[in-house]
Amino acid sequence: MKRLPFFIAYLLLTLCVGCKNENSKLAKINLTVEVQRFDRELLTLNPDSLPQQIPALQQKYGDFFTYYCSGIIDVGTPQDSDFFGYLADFLRDDVVREAYREAQRVFPDCEALNAKLTDAFKRYKLHFPNDKTPGIVTYVSGFNQSIMLTEGAIGIGLDKYLGADYSLYPQLGFYKYMARKMYPAKIPADVMDALAEALFPYASGQDELLGRIIWEGKRLYFAKQMLPADPDTAIFGFTQKELDVCHSNEEYIWLYLIENKLLFSTNAFTIGKFTEDRPFTQEFSREAPGRTANWLGYRIVSRYMKRNPSVTLPQLMLDNGYRQILEKSGYNPK
Repeated sequence: MKRLPFFIAYLLLTLCVGCKNENSKLAKINLTVEVQRFDRELLTLNPDSLPQQIPALQQKYGDFFTYYCSGIIDVGTPQDSDFFGYLADFLRDDVVREAYREAQRVFPDCEALNAKLTDAFKRYKLHFPNDKTPGIVTYVSGFNQSIMLTEGAIGIGLDKYLGADYSLYPQLGFYKYMARKMYPAKIPADVMDALAEALFPYASGQDELLGRIIWEGKRLYFAKQMLPADPDTAIFGFTQKELDVCHSNEEYIWLYLIENKLLFSTNAFTIGKFTEDRPFTQEFSREAPGRTANWLGYRIVSRYMKRNPSVTLPQLMLDNGYRQILEKSGYNPK
């Protein structure tokens, strides 16, 4: 029998011990996520008697209810004279009813989501022990918003996760590159990314491409740390083929940004071209997905954390020295 080289055996042993220590710590955290089905509570109300039914729902969901009504479905608040009429119209809307029916079919329960988010928030608690765990609430918005954050709660728009092949998505104007990220297993990564965006907003004295892609990379790194078992396709929102393109062309992508003097560009249009969701990043290749530069930011951040093991996740997320992170990462894709 061949023996493993000593350094490989040592590395594997170290990883195993590290995993056991982490699992032991996670097991001691008393935390369970139970998703609240606001979608069912609202969409089963009788539209003809809303004034009698809404107060209890409003009391139960507080700020979430207010933001959902005024910010997501845009019907105002119960203090508005036309609120109940607008809300009744929303509840009777054919598209909303169809979205609700499909959400109940795709999500008959949330047991798998409960388990996934429980593990993720235990990991969050491990790194941020003093932070409160938000409530998780599901809703149907008429395809308006995927994730929303309010004081103490994270909302999940189930109608934005009905599956890439859901028949209404093309009719509603969602292109294929958008719809392929709208599936149930994408929810945990989107929740963690939204949490990172809210808790650690972009901060820079001057907006530039390098700072933006490293900030985006930090969010992706955060999501991966909370969901280590999730596939990279879910974390990045790429297909496996797109991920392969990124890995195969990492050196070229990096050199393109350097040779074209783009890293320190402060042009908003240029920054958007490389960091916002698009069908592809034409500057790299029509096969390179939109937000390829954000994936590159993740690679830089990962290298930085590997090279600086004393840096904790909270320290990383609070560090807005984007140029220093690049420098200390020693990033070189050659």
